Amino acid sequence: MDQSSEKELEKYINNRVQWDSLPSHAKSILDQSHIKYKQYCLKYSIKHQLRWDTSLISSFVTDERLYYQEIVRLSVANLVLYPYHIQDKLVPMLNVTPFKYYLIMMIETMTNSKSYDEIPNFTAVDCIRVLEIGRNQFIDLMNKFRSKGFLFKKKKDVIRGLLPTRSLEKNIEYWWILRYGYPNQEEERQGSLPASELEVLDDLKRSNGINGKQAGIYCRESVISLISKGLVYIDVPIQNQDTISVPPLEGFVMNRVLGDYFENLLYKIFVSIDERTTIQKLSEVLQVNVELVKQACSLYCRLGFAKKKNLEPLLPSQPQQTITTTPEGDTMTNTHTSKWHHSWITYYQENETIIPQPILNNSFNNSNNNNISNTTDNTPITSSASGNSNNTIESGTVDEFNNSEEQKRIGFVFDSSITAFLMMGNLGYGLKNHAVTMFERGKLSNEALADFLQELDKIDVDEFVDSEAKLYATNAISLRDTIRHLKNRYRIDDGHNQSGQLLGLDLLSCERMNSLDETTRIRVLKKNYSVLISMAPLSIDNCPVISSIPSNFGPAVYEIHSFWFRIYLYSVIGKGPNSILLPKGTRLKRIPTIFRDCEKILVCPIDHDPTTVNLSHLLPSVNETLLSSPVLLSAYTFIKYDTQPKLSKLMSHSRSNSIVLNSRDNQLLYHIPFPLDDLSADNGSPTKYTNIQATNFNINNNNNNNNNNATNTIISEDQYNPDNIHTHPILYKIQSAFNLKNSFGYITLLKKETHILLNNSNNNNSNSNNSNSNSNSNKNNNNNNNNNNNNNNNNNNNNNNNNNNNNNNNNNNNNNNNNNNSSNNITTHQKVIEYLPLNVYYGIPIFDDKLNREVCEKIDKFNLLSKENLNRHSIDSRNLSLNLFNFISSTCPPIHPDLDAIDASKINSNLPSVQNIPFPTQIITFVNGNLDL
Repeated sequence: MDQSSEKELEKYINNRVQWDSLPSHAKSILDQSHIKYKQYCLKYSIKHQLRWDTSLISSFVTDERLYYQEIVRLSVANLVLYPYHIQDKLVPMLNVTPFKYYLIMMIETMTNSKSYDEIPNFTAVDCIRVLEIGRNQFIDLMNKFRSKGFLFKKKKDVIRGLLPTRSLEKNIEYWWILRYGYPNQEEERQGSLPASELEVLDDLKRSNGINGKQAGIYCRESVISLISKGLVYIDVPIQNQDTISVPPLEGFVMNRVLGDYFENLLYKIFVSIDERTTIQKLSEVLQVNVELVKQACSLYCRLGFAKKKNLEPLLPSQPQQTITTTPEGDTMTNTHTSKWHHSWITYYQENETIIPQPILNNSFNNSNNNNISNTTDNTPITSSASGNSNNTIESGTVDEFNNSEEQKRIGFVFDSSITAFLMMGNLGYGLKNHAVTMFERGKLSNEALADFLQELDKIDVDEFVDSEAKLYATNAISLRDTIRHLKNRYRIDDGHNQSGQLLGLDLLSCERMNSLDETTRIRVLKKNYSVLISMAPLSIDNCPVISSIPSNFGPAVYEIHSFWFRIYLYSVIGKGPNSILLPKGTRLKRIPTIFRDCEKILVCPIDHDPTTVNLSHLLPSVNETLLSSPVLLSAYTFIKYDTQPKLSKLMSHSRSNSIVLNSRDNQLLYHIPFPLDDLSADNGSPTKYTNIQATNFNINNNNNNNNNNATNTIISEDQYNPDNIHTHPILYKIQSAFNLKNSFGYITLLKKETHILLNNSNNNNSNSNNSNSNSNSNKNNNNNNNNNNNNNNNNNNNNNNNNNNNNNNNNNNNNNNNNNNSSNNITTHQKVIEYLPLNVYYGIPIFDDKLNREVCEKIDKFNLLSKENLNRHSIDSRNLSLNLFNFISSTCPPIHPDLDAIDASKINSNLPSVQNIPFPTQIITFVNGNLDL
C-alpha cells in the first residue's frame, strides 16, 4: 500500500466512514475485504491514540476498557509519551496515572538493559518531571541494580525497589485544572489524609469531576500531596484564542527522535508557533485539527517548555470589591485582593519567579486596566460557589492583544553548524540553552534575542588560547553582530507596517523549516516574515529554505546550493578552474590529463561539503564517492606552487572553512563582498576582462613579443592583493552576468599560481646561441644563422644533446654550443598568477568577521532591504533560477526516451532533499574556458 492510499484511508477513518459507505476505489485498495478495513482502523486508532467514543473504532471494538488497555500496552512498549489527551479515561477507568505509566516503562527499560539514549526526547523529559530520573540517575540505578543479587527475587522486583514509590511531580501552575482521580476508599478511610486534603477531595467530588477546579484556589502543598498519592490528576487547559510563548528550552533531553505521529506534530508546531498567533490561527496555517494543536501546546506547558500568555493574573491590578447586605439592612464592603490561595503567591515570591500579570498591549494600557472577565464563552470550566473561573482574558482583550499579529519580521536562516559551535565551543554555560533551543525547536524568536545577545556579549576572544576555540568565539561574535545589525536597524514596509517601527528578527533553522511540507512551509513564512536572509554558506548537507514570498536573500533554488551552480558560473563567465563533472556510477581508471600538474583537487559531491584531496589519493577517494553521488572535480593547487605539506582535507570556504584552512591555504582564496562599488568615476576602474583573458591564454607564443605580453600580464595580476582584489575585472563581469547589484553575499576567487619553464641564454654568445636557447623559437630565428638550411636539424639536435652531424663549419659551432649549453643557458621557473571564480554565495557570512562587517555595510550602503529592491531581487532570483534550470536540462539529456513518462507520484519529493536535485547523465568538462559535453 503506497503513501497516497494510506492517506486516503486515514481520511475516511477520521471522518468515521463505515464500510458500506466507502467508495469503490477505497474498497479496491483493501481488496474488497471488510476484515482488512477493520484491522487497518484498529491499527491506526491505537497508533494515533484516538478516543473510543468519538472515533470509528467504537464500531469495531465494543469493549472500551480493552481498547484503552491495548493503547497503554503498545505505548509503553514503544516508549511513547503518556497520552494526556485521554487521561480522563485512563485514570478513572484503568487507574493508569502518568506516574504508574512511566514507572512501568522504566522497569521494562532497565530489565531489558536498554540504554538511556533509547528513550525518546519528550518521553525522557516527562520521566524527569514525574520520576526525577535523568541520565545520571538512570546510570546510577543501573549500577545499583547490577550490584544487587536477585537470586531469590525477580529482576523487576529488584528494580521496583530502587524506583520511587510516589509521583515526584512538583511543577504545578495555579491555572491548571485539578480533577478527581481513581477512587481509593482504603486510603481515604485510614484517616491518614489531612483535613485540607480531604476538603479538596470533597470539593472535587461534589463537582462530579466533570470540569474540575483550578489548582490555584486550593493550598499548593495539599494539591501536590494529592497528586503524589494518585488521588487527583492535572489537566492543562488550552483554548482556541490562547497565545503561547516558547522561551529558551531548559531541561530538554537530547536522546533520539521516535518518529511517531505526535512527536512529529510537536516538532512541527515547535518551529511554527509564536506568541502573536492564536491556537485557532495556527491550526489554520498548519492545516491541522485544532484539537491536536491544543494537545501539543498543552504538553509544552506541562513540560515547562511554553508559557500561556493571556492568563488571568495571580495578583489583579486593582483589588476586587463586593457589597453585601446584613439582616439588619446595613451594607458592608468586602475587599478581595485575589481569589487565589495565598500559598501560590508565597511560592512565586519565595522562588523569585515573576508573578503573572495581565497581558495588555500599549493602547489597552492607556485605558482602564481592569477590564478583565473571569469567564469566556468557549471554556469547559463551569463557575461554582467556590469561586472557580476561567483563566483567560476576555475575548475583546485578546483581539486587541493580537492586533499586531499581522506584523511581519525578518527571518535569519541558519544551519546546524551554528548550534554546533555554540554547544561545543565552551563559550559559556548560558549559551547552552539557547543553542539547544535553536537545534531542537529550530527557532529563536525575537523575544529571546535580548538574553541571547547578553550571553554573546560575555565572550572574550582573547581569553581563548586554543586556535579552534578562538575560532568558535570569533564566529559567535560575528553572529552577535549580524543579529544586532538586522534586529535594530531595518524597517520594511510591506503594507502592514506603515508606521515604520522595528519589526524584530527571528532565527530559523533550515533543517526544521524544511521538515515542514512545502505548502505548510510557504504559509508559515508568508504569514510571519517580510524577508528571509540566509547565513552563508549553508552546509551542502542541508537544503536551503526556498521562498519566493517573502523575498529570500539566499539560494533561490536548491540547485544554486549544489555543484550545478559552480559549473554554470564557469560556463557563463568563460573562466574557472579546469573541472570535470562525473555522473554517479562512473569509475576513474586513471588521473585525468588536465589534473596531471595539480597537487590538490577540489572534490564536490552533491550531498556533502567540498573537500580537497591530494592527487595521489584521488582515484580511491573519488571512486568511493561516485558509488553514491555524482562528483565535480576541479583543479585547486599545482605541484610547483606549493611544496609544503598541508591538510589533506579542507572545506571549501564552507561553514567550517576557518576550522580546517591554514594560513597558507587562506592565501589561495579571496572572498569579496557584493554588490561591488562603482569604480567608473575612479582612476582605479578595472581594465577590460577580455584583454586580460587574451593575454593569459597566449603566454607561450613567440620569444620576443609574447614574453613581453606575459611579463605585462604577470605584473598586472601581481598587483592584486587583499586590499585591491575587489577591483579585479572578473568580479564586475560576474556581477553584471548575475545581477548581483540587487542582492548581497560574497564571491570567492581562487588564486591560480602556475610555473612556466624558461631557458635564458648568456649575453656573451652570438646569434647561434640565441637560436639554441629555446626549442620553441627555432622557426622564428632561422634567418639569423649564416648556414640556415643545413643547420636547422642540427640546432634542434643540439638542444636535445644529440651531436651526430658531420658538416664542417656547422659541426664545430654546434659542438661548441652543446659543450657550453649548461653554462650559457640557465633554466628558470616563471610564476604566472591568475584569479579564477570559484563560487558565488548569497547571504551573510558568519565564518569571517571582517567579511561579515563588509557585507552588512553593503546592505546599508545600497539600501538592499527597501521595498523597491525586494521586488528587483525577486525578479533577478527568478531569472537566475530559470537560466540555471535551462542550463541543467541542456547538459542532462534523458538516459531513457521514456524518462518523462515515469509516474511522479512514485517519487517521494514532499520534503526538500539533495536527492531531488537532478543528477548529471553524462561527463561534462570545463577546460581552458570551454564547456564540453
